[in-house]
Amino acid sequence: MITKKKTIKKEVSPQKEKKVKNGAVVAKNNKVVLVPNTAKINVIKRKREDKKQQDDDNEISTKKVKIKVIGIGGGGSNIVFELSKRLKDFSSQKIEFIAANTDTQALRSISKSLKTFSFGSKVTNGLGCGSDVAVGERAAREDMERIKGLFSDSRDLYIIVSSFGGGTGTGAAPVFAKMANDLKLSTLSIFTLPFMFEGKKKMDYSNNALEKLKENINAYMILPNEKIFSLSREELSFPEALGLLNNHLANCLEGLFRTIYNPGLINIDWADIRTVLEGNKKIAYIDMIRIKNGQNLEEFTKSILKNPILDYNFEDADNIIFNIESSKDLSLQTLSQVSEKISVHVPNARIIFGLTQNPKLKNEIKVTIFATTSDGKNAAKNDWKTKKDKLRPVVKDGSLNLVPDKREIKEKGSKTVLKEKKTAKKEIGKTLTKEKKEEKVGEEPATQNEKNNPVETEDKEVRRNALQAKEVERLQREQEDSKEKMFDIPAFLRKEKKN
Repeated sequence: MITKKKTIKKEVSPQKEKKVKNGAVVAKNNKVVLVPNTAKINVIKRKREDKKQQDDDNEISTKKVKIKVIGIGGGGSNIVFELSKRLKDFSSQKIEFIAANTDTQALRSISKSLKTFSFGSKVTNGLGCGSDVAVGERAAREDMERIKGLFSDSRDLYIIVSSFGGGTGTGAAPVFAKMANDLKLSTLSIFTLPFMFEGKKKMDYSNNALEKLKENINAYMILPNEKIFSLSREELSFPEALGLLNNHLANCLEGLFRTIYNPGLINIDWADIRTVLEGNKKIAYIDMIRIKNGQNLEEFTKSILKNPILDYNFEDADNIIFNIESSKDLSLQTLSQVSEKISVHVPNARIIFGLTQNPKLKNEIKVTIFATTSDGKNAAKNDWKTKKDKLRPVVKDGSLNLVPDKREIKEKGSKTVLKEKKTAKKEIGKTLTKEKKEEKVGEEPATQNEKNNPVETEDKEVRRNALQAKEVERLQREQEDSKEKMFDIPAFLRKEKKN
């Protein structure tokens, strides 16, 4: 008798149906068994591992540099508030803006759109420092543990902004900087100096604060408030003029942020920025210049050497980064010419070059420069501690000459400076003539011994030069006193008075 084989029928669950694709269903011991296809499974495993590795690589490559911008005091908080509005597109790039102040009322006025940090309440009762630098310092020292919390979030760069001249920012900024330095953080500091008509005392407070800060920051920028008068038209209101200064600062920082965050054809990464910042007591120069295609590059050269909000340039830089951003149509010749115009001014610097392609830029090139110079190099050249322009005495070949400062020529005009120079020289000449006559009255004829000892004659010449220098100092003091009287009046009123 022939018996028929029983056909085993069993429904396969949906989960097993998916697995069937990776193997085969067979009957074994009257049961449905899934026999896996080992080769296919290995391929799937490799794909999964490759995808995971790719995701990890993407996460690393797209890691954003985290930056925190902290405004200290009333002036610093207002600047950071304006920067946060101007640079709001970078908020998605993990840039955080914070206003720190002892005046809680001032913080409340900007708290709706900006994070705030109140400190020193036990010292100031939330009422501010009343332009007292010592109170500002005590307020910061009282809350050092809370301030430490501002710097404990492992940001890659901390930018400290403050207005110097007296009060919270001048007293507290050095304490904030010391905290960041103790934590070995990368810092870039931006400070404004008071107007000249605010008096010498405020300038002294500013310089003292700067001296305390230098040891504890990587690099710093100095923005004299007086630059407002060269940026603005007389019919602008004072708040609008301050806005111009903030806009120029935002323009500089925008160029730096774009260099950090935008990937380039020749890329500048965070390690390059950190290299330029490395060390302490460095003077920073940041600027972003726009060039139209076909523009005369001589005009570009003038622009790169003169940031309108700074008193110095990058010619003595030890390290310099410059990034060129343009469309894909940038010619090799233009690239070479622009790069040469920059590098020729810093032959001894370490130069890092970047190139970013931006299809939105049509017929325009953006050039960002970020440079640092050791503090000692610019001490003599760029003395922002003395803000009074004056004629500089130079003794050459036995004759005295007064050389005018270039800034004075720009402000007063070459004819006015030349006239002042001639007047000063006439006065010095009269004084020297009078002294020579007095010397001749009591002078004895030169002996043979004196003729044979020219050293003694040289000593007399040295004494005469010392007298000349003394007279020059007297004239300069008179000139400075007359200028100080004028500087007690705001610049826009001084111009009217001159007219």
